[in-house]
Amino acid sequence: MMGDESHTTMSILQAIGITAPAIYTGFTFAYSHVVIPPMTTHAPPKLLAKQWLQAYQFAPVFVAPLILLGASSNALLAYLSINSQSRAASLYAVAALANASIIPYTLLYMERSVNGAGKWKAQELLREEGVRLKEVGQGTDKDTASDAAKRWAEKVSMKTIAETWAKTNAWRYVITGVAVMVTATATIMRN
Repeated sequence: MMGDESHTTMSILQAIGITAPAIYTGFTFAYSHVVIPPMTTHAPPKLLAKQWLQAYQFAPVFVAPLILLGASSNALLAYLSINSQSRAASLYAVAALANASIIPYTLLYMERSVNGAGKWKAQELLREEGVRLKEVGQGTDKDTASDAAKRWAEKVSMKTIAETWAKTNAWRYVITGVAVMVTATATIMRN
């Protein structure tokens, strides 16, 4: 009986470990290649600022849960596969770290640079409409831009910021896409 429960647990973790980052990869790819291009091609600056800000502020609804599920499932799979004869444990650990790396990449790099610049530029363009960022700090409605990001945002258009954001965002789907492939490989090796 314990073997059946263990197999079921592994199967569920494997499904989550592959599916959560795959969904995240698809969403993130779509943001960069389906959502942003029509906005930057057709929207005037103020409309682009509204659209980009709304899309950006919606993302945490799905980003954190998918990343945390992918990272934690793969970490548990690594732990449960330690005694396996294959290299599955190492691969699951790599996938867990790849998934988890999205958090510092986003918070420590993107937020201070292009995310912060986008929010700051949107605030500047939409000030007359009452758009104001809250105090400095973490969050989609707070000022996270470094001084350098603000200076850059002053010099460039909202279109340039949105296009740069799409390119910077693309690294996130590349990382989680690799994590999906690594998890799938470990799962095949393990089974």
